[in-house]
Amino acid sequence: MKSDNIVPDRQEEIMQQQKQEEEEEEERRFHVLAVDDSVIDRKLLEKLLKAFSCQVTCLESGEKALEYLGLLHNSATAASSSQQHQGSSWKDVPVVVMSSENVPSRISMCLEGGAEEFMLKPLQLSDVHKIQARILKSLPQS
Repeated sequence: MKSDNIVPDRQEEIMQQQKQEEEEEEERRFHVLAVDDSVIDRKLLEKLLKAFSCQVTCLESGEKALEYLGLLHNSATAASSSQQHQGSSWKDVPVVVMSSENVPSRISMCLEGGAEEFMLKPLQLSDVHKIQARILKSLPQS
């Protein structure tokens, strides 16, 4: 009778191992927080990033993104929240700005403010590849 349980036990073990491998693979993928006020642009960006094997979280505003990151709890604390987290680990999170506005002063302002890259809409798959390559080069080697 004991041998009857061996096959189900082995199947369960294999399933757990596969699940663990999938979770580890998920952790190795880039997790991208995509923020855009246009639902169409968010969907396009999500599709491009997923095609590039990224894990994607989409939000519709900068305020929602700050809330998601735990940097903003309500509108009244927006300014103080930014100041409180200047020394936090979030400063190491690469920021890529995507905009349809090709205004040199705005681009400079974003890059001087710490953005890793400024991309013009519409975003192409080649742009996603460029972003990933640039961010991989900027990460500390372990």
